[in-house]
Amino acid sequence: MRRADTITQLQADARIYARCPTCDEDFPLKRALLFYADAPIPEVAQERLDTRRADLRARVTALGERRRRASEGATQKAIDVNVGMILERVAPVCEGFGSARHACRPLFDPIDYVVFDGMNASSGATRAVLFDGPALAPARERVQRSIQLALEAGNCEWRTVRMGKDGRIQTG
Repeated sequence: MRRADTITQLQADARIYARCPTCDEDFPLKRALLFYADAPIPEVAQERLDTRRADLRARVTALGERRRRASEGATQKAIDVNVGMILERVAPVCEGFGSARHACRPLFDPIDYVVFDGMNASSGATRAVLFDGPALAPARERVQRSIQLALEAGNCEWRTVRMGKDGRIQTG
């Protein structure tokens, strides 16, 4: 049998089926466009190949754009979070903070500041306020809420600690 006759015979027999690699359905081979890989590609096949390549290029471009936007978004979010953390540290010197800067003592974690109202007055501190900025993450929000609940329940106390000569902490 000659090579040119092979494709003709495969398509002439109605009992020969192929399976579509896209939809996994069987179809009669006579409906397929068959050609030899080392021969020129038929025009219909070339058009389909060009369409698929163009679609693939468009998808690669779209994926690159999505990656770029995701990277920009992540970068911007990181900048926003870092700026927020820096601003939290300088908040007491900003106008509108609501407490005298000399009355603020930084902790930063688990809350930003302890503010001692009236600390420089002759009568001394009249109130201690735990000050924290808005939670930027659910974990921080849970910590803020747990501290708030402990204070509201009266679960707080005063302790004076001293360092002993042996280097141990002594409470009293």
